[in-house]
Amino acid sequence: MAELSKEEKKAMMKKWKAEQKKKYILSKTQVKKLFTFLKKELGQEPCNHTMCHTEKWIKDNCKGKEKDIIREMQEMGGYCDCEVLMNCYERYDII
Repeated sequence: MAELSKEEKKAMMKKWKAEQKKKYILSKTQVKKLFTFLKKELGQEPCNHTMCHTEKWIKDNCKGKEKDIIREMQEMGGYCDCEVLMNCYERYDII
């Protein structure tokens, strides 16, 4: 593995620091409620590779912010319900 240059190390550190300060649209409490909902729904039937349950929860609980929340989740790697559960909001350490 090649040694990182000083500039690459600085860029990585800057990115890491920015991620640590990131403010999410959903609060930790909202994320816990969403994850509880998703676990229940996905326990009844497997993921169908859509965000149908996530979108329903957001629609019922976060009026007016739906598009921004979906975009934020997709940026974290959540493109379906199971990916939202496994990839999103890791900083909150909820699972």
